[in-house]
Amino acid sequence: MPKERLMPKLSSILRERDNPKHWLEATFDDYEKNQQRKPYVRTHFSPSQAHLCPRALYYYMLGHDQDPISDNSLRRMAVGTVFHEFVEKRLTETGIMVSAEQELTYEDPPIRGFYDAIIKRPSDDKEFLLELKSMANPKRKTELPRPDHLMQWNLYSLMSGIKDGMIFYINKDNQEYTICEVERDDSIVEATLDKFRRVLEYVKQSEHVPYQPDWKHDWCNYRKTCEKDYFIQGV
Repeated sequence: MPKERLMPKLSSILRERDNPKHWLEATFDDYEKNQQRKPYVRTHFSPSQAHLCPRALYYYMLGHDQDPISDNSLRRMAVGTVFHEFVEKRLTETGIMVSAEQELTYEDPPIRGFYDAIIKRPSDDKEFLLELKSMANPKRKTELPRPDHLMQWNLYSLMSGIKDGMIFYINKDNQEYTICEVERDDSIVEATLDKFRRVLEYVKQSEHVPYQPDWKHDWCNYRKTCEKDYFIQGV
């Protein structure tokens, strides 16, 4: 091969200095960012947000911008969607799928969401509400199901009227399944509904939900907005 072909062009070196990503990597990451839904003022809470602290829920309902999501996090979510579709396909092919991704609503407080699947047990046709989750190799399986996943499942259980179900985990690292059988916990349901109602009152009165120092902040998608309001604006 001619020597000049082994030498990168100066323009390529400068481009890599200013943008170290490979162009293919950058193309994928830009695509994932463009797929993200823009914030908007909401009329309903979502079961998937049930774990948020009251102040974060306040920002969520009013359509505040979330903190920027890293490229790796966006990739993990995209890969999670692929695993989700894989499990749904198997549920359909095995004949145990009853329905999937149907909208459910609740009136007081207003909640709207789409459950993952309702399946039936072949031995007696009993129906179960299924929540699908993909995650990296959990350090301790005894910690499953996660509390935030339980909150989400319990709300869908309330809205669907199905009291028994499963939270189905698929390990992204080795494709191992962990299936947690669950049943509706009315204490979780009532605590979540109460939190939603309290937040809704703040929204209606156009008042900030007070800062929540006892909640974990490291993973919150509204951390920058929240801390700016509290430490700079004083609200």
